[in-house]
Amino acid sequence: MTQIFLALLPVFIVIMIGALLRRTRLVGDAHWPGVDQICYFVLFPAIIFKEIAAADFSSVPVWRMAGAMIVALSVMFALLLILRVPLSSALRINGAQFTSLFQGATRWHTFIAFAIVPLFFGNDALALAAISAATMTPFLNVVCIIIMSLYAGGHNEAPSAKLLVHGVLRNPFFLSSMGGVLFQLSGLSLPGMAAQVLDMIGRGALGLALLTVGAGLHFGEAAAAKLTVGLATVLKLLLLPLLMYLTLSLFGVGGTPAAVAILCAAVPTGSGAYVLARQMGGDAPLVANILTLQVICAALTIPLILILLA
Repeated sequence: MTQIFLALLPVFIVIMIGALLRRTRLVGDAHWPGVDQICYFVLFPAIIFKEIAAADFSSVPVWRMAGAMIVALSVMFALLLILRVPLSSALRINGAQFTSLFQGATRWHTFIAFAIVPLFFGNDALALAAISAATMTPFLNVVCIIIMSLYAGGHNEAPSAKLLVHGVLRNPFFLSSMGGVLFQLSGLSLPGMAAQVLDMIGRGALGLALLTVGAGLHFGEAAAAKLTVGLATVLKLLLLPLLMYLTLSLFGVGGTPAAVAILCAAVPTGSGAYVLARQMGGDAPLVANILTLQVICAALTIPLILILLA
C-alpha cells in the first residue's frame, strides 16, 4: 500500500498546490473558471479523442465493460432512491440536500481519474478511461438532471427530454468519445501530425486540471453537515468501487479493463456536480463540502481499493 500511496502522492500534492494558489491569490478568483473551461472543452477532449481513435480495442471487452459500469451505477441509483425517505429523515436533509448526497455518491471526477490511470497502467490505458467517460458521463448527466428536477428546489420547470438530450450531446467528453469511436469504426489510421497536435494540446491537461481541483476545495466548510458529507464519502469512495468490482466480475471483465473501471469508480465526485446544483436549485455548498472531504480521503481509499479490488 505504501508504494501505491507514494505513486499517488504527486497527484494530491498538485491538488494542494492549486488550493494554495487560490488562497494566496497568486492566481485570482476570476481566472480559475477560464482555466477549468479550457481543460473541460479543449484539453481533455483532445486526449480522449486521440486515445480512443488510436487505441487497439481488439482484445478489450468494450461492451461488457460498459455494461458492467451501467449496472453498477444503476444499483447505486436504486439504493439511494429506495432509501431516500429514511435517509432524509435520519440526516434531517431536504430535497435539495438529498440531490447533493445523490450526486456526491455517484458522479466521478474525470480530471483526477485521467491523472491517475497513466501512473498505474501506462498511457495506453487512457483509452480504457475514455471508455469509462463515454459510458458513465452521459448516463450520469441524464440521471442527475432528472433527480435534480424531481427533488431540488429553485428551478422554474423540469427539463424536457429534448433539453436532456441536448445537454448530453453538447458534453465535450461525450462528443470527443463518440468522435473517437466513429473514427475507430471508419477503419482509418490517425495521421502522425494529427496525433502530435492532439498530444501537444492535451499534454498540459492533467497538471492544469488537478490545479483547478485544488482551487475549488473549501477546507473551512468541509466539516459542515458532517453526517451527510460522511455518508456521501463512504458511498462514493468505498461502496461504488465494490459494486463496480461485483458487476465487472458478473460480466466476466478482468485484468486492466476491470482495474481501470474500478479506479474510475473510486475517485471523488466530479466538480460538475457543483455547477449542476447551482444551476438547478440544489445545495451547491454541500456539494463543495462533499468534494473537499472526498479528495482528502481519496488519498487513502484509492490505494486501499487498488490493493483489494483491482
